[in-house]
Amino acid sequence: MLTWTLWCGLLFLLWFYFLWSRRRFYLLTLQIPGPLGYPLLGMAHWLWHREDILNAFGYYLDKHGPTIFSWLGPIPFMIVSDPQVAQDILTSPHCINKGIIYKAVDDGAGTGLFSLTDPRWSIHRKLLNPAFGHKVLLSFLPIFNKETTLLLDKLKPLQDDGEKNLIPLLQSFTLGIATQTTMGSDVKSEENFRSHSLLERYQCVLETMTDMCFSPWLNSRWIRQLAGKESHYYQAKTEIRQFIRKLIEKKLNEDEEREEAPLPVIQSNDQKNIFLNLATDLLKRGVFSWKNVEDESNIIVFGAFETTANTVYYTLMLLAMFPEYQEKAFDEIKSLFPKTDDFEVTYADTQQMVYLDLILNESMRVVPPVPVVSRQTSQDLKLSNGIVIPQGVQIAIDMFHMHRSKQIWGEDAETFNPDHFLPHNIQDKHPYAYIPFTKGIRNCIGWRYALISAKVTLAKLLRNYRFKTSFPFKDLYFVEDITMKLKTVPLLELETRK
Repeated sequence: MLTWTLWCGLLFLLWFYFLWSRRRFYLLTLQIPGPLGYPLLGMAHWLWHREDILNAFGYYLDKHGPTIFSWLGPIPFMIVSDPQVAQDILTSPHCINKGIIYKAVDDGAGTGLFSLTDPRWSIHRKLLNPAFGHKVLLSFLPIFNKETTLLLDKLKPLQDDGEKNLIPLLQSFTLGIATQTTMGSDVKSEENFRSHSLLERYQCVLETMTDMCFSPWLNSRWIRQLAGKESHYYQAKTEIRQFIRKLIEKKLNEDEEREEAPLPVIQSNDQKNIFLNLATDLLKRGVFSWKNVEDESNIIVFGAFETTANTVYYTLMLLAMFPEYQEKAFDEIKSLFPKTDDFEVTYADTQQMVYLDLILNESMRVVPPVPVVSRQTSQDLKLSNGIVIPQGVQIAIDMFHMHRSKQIWGEDAETFNPDHFLPHNIQDKHPYAYIPFTKGIRNCIGWRYALISAKVTLAKLLRNYRFKTSFPFKDLYFVEDITMKLKTVPLLELETRK
């Protein structure tokens, strides 16, 4: 028994020495500073308290510089908030794949554009790009306008009635838009949409996926059951899948009826390129499997509504906290639309909203839709500074701290000021200093969609209401998540404009 115990102890010490030596070798060889962390754990304790992850990243970036190297247990790990290093990574064919932290997304939402590995990702991206082409996006403007009009009706009972949390209302609004523009179906009359249970299911899945990302042991179904998370998560996933499947089957049935009609209906190219039309056409041609269509549909709806709702709300929140900029935006919008209530916003109108552009950019600088994105090296990657990142390193691109770097954005980098994006202020910035939708090879497929939708929505909301809040900017506490979250969501008051 003693001999067995000694052997186990010796093996443990050898393993510990191997890990420690490997860490020191990496640090010395790479010449990238960073904390060694604790024995065995490395810096994995960062992930124990999700609310503190961004603060921890900020602390070590301040201490060691804009690019640091460390360990999560036995896994080599980098944090990057340097624009040039970010560009090297995001434009490299050896760093296309998402980090292992996103394995939870496959379980919760499906294996689609968000988490597919190359070369499958490249194939799917090329096939689905037409769904977000310029002409297709222009065809969505009537939907954006119509749904924002309905949103204004829902806001009327809330006007001049104290501070409210508008995020659930905005999420329901953007989910309704997402199903129409990507899946071709208006689902607002569906029972699970009207009762908000569908939205609750999406939030449950998103929250559980986030827990699984930062607490990898929760990827085990058995552990989730012990933690009391599995039942609600499974139910939420199932209801969402049934919802998505129903929309796909509806589309396929409509196609069959159209083909059997005496006089076939000819679709325009814009209609053919709507996301679900593309995906089901690929299914019929044998390029996509049913699972491909279902997974990609689930991912695209998820992405289209969650980040757009947050972007609109956070922009309104910041304008409520900095009313002088809200008044400038209002003056610009009023010059385009002299009357309140409803009006049609055209694409040409969105191009004339120059100051609203500054505000949106600044909002996504201060509160990026996604604070951190993860990549991993599939081969050795040589940076422009000559340092070689070995294969298998996990990399976190920290947009949150890069967007707030005083070295890049000046002394007021951590506050909200749309002047940061005036031409003379932005022209000398590194092209990767501001990447709210990432950049490079694997940028967000729907970034133009998000911006047009947000501008139409903000134009109508800001023309009809002045937004106020008693919550001070300095008390905002940002929480690391798949999408940006706030520990406490500021409430907004709507005051009617004339």
